[in-house]
Amino acid sequence: MKKSILAILLVLAIQIPALADSYIDKQLKESKKNTKYSTMKKHTAKHDIGKKGTLNEIRDPKLITLSEIKPVDEAKYQAKIAKDNLIYESQIKKEIQKKLKTVNIQPADVDFYNVYRISERLIRANNLGYMNWRIAIRKSEDTVNAASTAANFIWVYTALYDTFYTNEDALAFVIAHEMAHHILGHSQRKMELAYRLSRLSIKSGAGYELADSVGELAAFAQKKRLLAESRKMEYMADIEGAILLTRAGYDMDKAMEALNFFNALPNVKTLNDTHPIPKKRIESMNENRQTFIDEWVNEGKNNIMNSNVLSCKKSSDRVSIVINKDPNVKKYYEPETLETKLTRIAYKSYKNGNFKDAIKYFEKLNDITENYANYLYISYANEYLYDETQNDKYLKAALENAKKANTLNAEDKYSAEQIENITTQLSSLL
Repeated sequence: MKKSILAILLVLAIQIPALADSYIDKQLKESKKNTKYSTMKKHTAKHDIGKKGTLNEIRDPKLITLSEIKPVDEAKYQAKIAKDNLIYESQIKKEIQKKLKTVNIQPADVDFYNVYRISERLIRANNLGYMNWRIAIRKSEDTVNAASTAANFIWVYTALYDTFYTNEDALAFVIAHEMAHHILGHSQRKMELAYRLSRLSIKSGAGYELADSVGELAAFAQKKRLLAESRKMEYMADIEGAILLTRAGYDMDKAMEALNFFNALPNVKTLNDTHPIPKKRIESMNENRQTFIDEWVNEGKNNIMNSNVLSCKKSSDRVSIVINKDPNVKKYYEPETLETKLTRIAYKSYKNGNFKDAIKYFEKLNDITENYANYLYISYANEYLYDETQNDKYLKAALENAKKANTLNAEDKYSAEQIENITTQLSSLL
């Protein structure tokens, strides 16, 4: 009986035509997707990297020093830049503009000169002249990409160059990202990943050909972990590249056009991704940029002041250039240690008024090296959180950390003052 009624209803549904949407109605429904999928907003997105405190707004006994580089004399710096520009124009540009002879690619001569100038600036500002760097431009109509291979080789597709050639900061970010892969040893790590993955026989679209389901699940988990490690390396190259970029005096706001563009390209998150989706890379960059320091610009200027123009030649392969190492280099670039990075992030978080983050990172820093200054800033941060929330637990935490600071350095007047201050506040609540 039920089947008969269902069949009758189905026949009636087929025979009664549905009220069709007009073409205007269909357009209106589609218009709802315009905002979601609009590439215009992604291309032109502006990035607010959060609130920033100032020295006057937030208490700071200046017990932490992030950089001791003195600012360069601007007049002397500009004179050095002018002198270098004469060398670029009279020697380097002439050499690079010799016509290439290759069947692989015949890019405009200015491509290599622009890429040379950007790369050379990044190298000198960051003391990366410890080896010859090889930079290639490869022909591609639709592959907007760049990559790093071997120990010193970076290549840029023409599609990427043409997309960003009017935005030197964005092109510099791409090159700096690839340099960062080399600096951080990612080529070796990726080679190890590739070797380990090659030992897993991949079955097309279905997983891995192993003896049993347990082995299949284990192989899937292994690949998932290895790909996750690859994505972590990309995040690290983004941030390390941005540090290189900042030292070289490029504008990170303009450089973000590169990530905006990648975010506007069609992309979806899959299990086989070697890179994070661009949206996540943008979020990571915006979060990290809050902890960047202005002193990096001074470091970069000092490095340029104390170095000479790096010579350049066409490579033997005729599709790339070689930026020669600095024979007089006296110190080399060193990525931040975990301790240095944590100190910067904790201190900048505190100065920016991100007190919960400051507490978290100062506590992590104490796990590495216990220091009275760390406890004192944790105490200050907790006191500010009390001011915001009126929650007594923050005052108690402030007193506890001030006492720890005082225990580690009984002669420190700041921790003694903080103990007295918090004790007075607590007694007034009783």
